Amino acid sequence: EKDEVPERSIAGQLQKLEQAIEKAEPLDQFAGCLTDAAEAVVKWEKIQEHQRVREAIIEALEPLKELRHLVGAETARSITTLSGRIKTVLEKIHLKERFAYQDTSLGRKAVNVEGSFDPGVQIDALLVANTSWLRAILWAFVFALREETIEQAGSNPMPLVLLDDPQVTFDPRNKRKWAQEIARLANADMSDPAGMHLIVTTHERQFFQFLVDEHLLKGQHGLVASVNKGSPVVTIVNGTNVDQLYNKAEANNDDTIARQFISAVRVYSEDLLKSMMRAEGPEIADMNLDVLRKELKRLREAHVQPFNRQVFKELVDMLMGGGGNAMKIINEPHHKDSETLGVAQAKDIKKFWDNQLRQKLYQAFHVCAQFEAFAGEPRLFAWQDNVVDFPSGHKDAIKKLTLMKTGVAAAAKTDGRAGDGIVTLKEWESAQPIQLFNHDVYQLAAGTLDPIAGIGDFLIVSNFAPVTKHSLVVATFGDQLLARRHSETDLHPDMVVLTGQTLEPHDLPQPVIAPKEKVKQKKVVGTLFVSHLTPPPPKVISQEIVAVTDMSLVERLLENARLFEVQGRSAEPIALDKQFLITHLAQFGADTLKRLEGRLVVAVDEDGARYFKRLRVHDPLIVLESLNPDGTTPAQLLSLDGSHAFPKLTDLLEVVGVLFEIPNYDPKG
Repeated sequence: EKDEVPERSIAGQLQKLEQAIEKAEPLDQFAGCLTDAAEAVVKWEKIQEHQRVREAIIEALEPLKELRHLVGAETARSITTLSGRIKTVLEKIHLKERFAYQDTSLGRKAVNVEGSFDPGVQIDALLVANTSWLRAILWAFVFALREETIEQAGSNPMPLVLLDDPQVTFDPRNKRKWAQEIARLANADMSDPAGMHLIVTTHERQFFQFLVDEHLLKGQHGLVASVNKGSPVVTIVNGTNVDQLYNKAEANNDDTIARQFISAVRVYSEDLLKSMMRAEGPEIADMNLDVLRKELKRLREAHVQPFNRQVFKELVDMLMGGGGNAMKIINEPHHKDSETLGVAQAKDIKKFWDNQLRQKLYQAFHVCAQFEAFAGEPRLFAWQDNVVDFPSGHKDAIKKLTLMKTGVAAAAKTDGRAGDGIVTLKEWESAQPIQLFNHDVYQLAAGTLDPIAGIGDFLIVSNFAPVTKHSLVVATFGDQLLARRHSETDLHPDMVVLTGQTLEPHDLPQPVIAPKEKVKQKKVVGTLFVSHLTPPPPKVISQEIVAVTDMSLVERLLENARLFEVQGRSAEPIALDKQFLITHLAQFGADTLKRLEGRLVVAVDEDGARYFKRLRVHDPLIVLESLNPDGTTPAQLLSLDGSHAFPKLTDLLEVVGVLFEIPNYDPKG
């Protein structure tokens, strides 16, 4: 009745349970929250434990902040102390130049290196010195720091020194003196703390000869060879034990050791021949000297590269009996069992080995290494098909511009040296208009054309000029846009080698080798120095050139620009004989000096002398940096007010680029 359920019925009891569950549900949620909170507290406590440790470390290290002043003072003192050592090291390993090293000191954010042209006038070396001069300072710093460390420690705790191709950073004029100093330290007695245990690798035979032949570097000498470009495996062939065995046999007058020496000559010759020929088949490794020389003769007569070269003809003739009795003894495989051989025969073989066989083997080995480096084995990889095109070059816009061929920028009357920057300007009475009627312009996005053009500069390319040996080119190959130097070889007339140039050895790009029919090339016929006026181009590994986005800049630089033909070698390496400086008149004054800071100019002094150099303003001095990277040409000092007894700068001609060749066409046609 009245929809009421009896309390003591099953339905009534179920109704009570439902009401109880409804009242308990919030408590269940609360219990769950408490459990989550408890777990969070446990995690928080672990984090806090680590935080307390960190805070304790921070508190413990806090007093060390006060040491920064001491560290700065000690660093400055150490560098000042090293300055004298650097000068001493430079006197040993660096030929003196007009710009001389003076001092090294610690600035607020950098180490300052100063030099001078004359006593009492010190300037920042970075404003004047070329790359090779600065590298000499860095090498001297390393040697001086090593000396200082050994002296402070009282011993040499780490005598091992590893140098990988060090000569690539040496100025060619100083390479012998560097080799002399390295050999002196490596040859020092073991008791000498300044001595070193030296490991040096080099690809340059001349530097190796400086070390070993001229300065008698002691130790073991090995040759390194790879199977081919497709293999990461290399072999190091060490022939030092050959000479050691002979010296021991001669010193002890021991016939047994003499026979070991003769056997070692044979084994070493076999190892060298195997290294040179091992890419020709797996069976080469099991051949003896007699079979190897026959195989080498077969390869030569079959005109297999590189064994068809002249050096291998001479080597085969020597191995096949042209070496006389000494070669016959070496070819005999049973040296250790023949008691007819002894010290007397070893002397004859040593003479033949030193004067003939070893030299010929080394020459052949060098030819193989060069062939592998530059030619390689074309069967190892497939040539790529071109999948990219040249970007837009704004040909129509360039065609509308007019340049004025104005005169001649000739070497000085003293027939200026290569790259000395001294020129005379001769203007013609009437200028000849020049148009780039079928040309494109691109922006260089990689450092592959140093020192002709840098990253961000513009390249003027011809769409019709023939590409010749050693031309600068832009090219497409596979998915790459390249800016390189075009090279060819008579051994592979159907192949092209595109090489890059850089002032930094570690950034030297890998050469690109490709068949001529697979490469599209345009000849670079000029440069515009605009890297200071444009944002840096995007860096993409496969794109060394990009499209020019601001053609107004090109128009401003080329329209009515004055061209001066270079005669002589004084403008090298930026402009060569018969090329043209692209110039603009500059209104001489403070604003112009500020704008042209660091740029290429033709500067005129009060005596009428003209210099094609890089402008550096060091008020009241003007430093005209040499463009010659070999360090043989000094900078020129002028003044703004005639002070310091230097000639006064009176005029400037801004050099905005170089045109390598004038289009060969009839402007009236």
